[in-house]
Amino acid sequence: MTLNSFDAVFYTLAFLVPGFLADSVANTMVRKKAIAHEVSLLRFLTLSCLNYAVWSWLVYLVVRTAFFLEHPIRSAAAWFLVIFVSPVALGAMLGVLSQRNTIRRLLDRLGIYTVHPIPTAWDDFFSTTGPVWVLVTLKDGSSVGGRFGARSFASSDSTERDLFVESVYRVEERGAWTEVPLNAGIWIRGDEIQHVEFWEFR
Repeated sequence: MTLNSFDAVFYTLAFLVPGFLADSVANTMVRKKAIAHEVSLLRFLTLSCLNYAVWSWLVYLVVRTAFFLEHPIRSAAAWFLVIFVSPVALGAMLGVLSQRNTIRRLLDRLGIYTVHPIPTAWDDFFSTTGPVWVLVTLKDGSSVGGRFGARSFASSDSTERDLFVESVYRVEERGAWTEVPLNAGIWIRGDEIQHVEFWEFR
């Protein structure tokens, strides 16, 4: 069987794009382990099939019933929902479930222990935590304290674990923290970090 250009575009749109959208949205919420290109395609196909399983009833109505055949605009709107809108919602749901470790906790209660899908403790902490106080100890022995909040950033690139802390505090020898006046944050190179301590933000 040979495919013309239209068929190739159609099948790519139908079977890869929904899965790609769902996976992309989920990855913006939770950092995942890097996988091979072939496995990524299989993941896209699997997510697309899951998406179609949810909307199989609507796909059947669009393809088989006269109502949608006689109303092309409504038919196009239904396809837009299935191919573009639904995968985004599916990806967001998967991202939230991953952030909360819902499925993993459920399996743990059933005595089924799984490998954590997030590759490192760094990725897991910074992708799921809220605002915290941080104390970064550098390799030269000096320390930088600050507030790590919504405007802060922790790199998700495994080759460069740098930090941007939005508000810098001077850590006194007696333990008191004093905010540095007029500061706009500090960027810390990953290869300069010895370790990072965290406290709940109150």
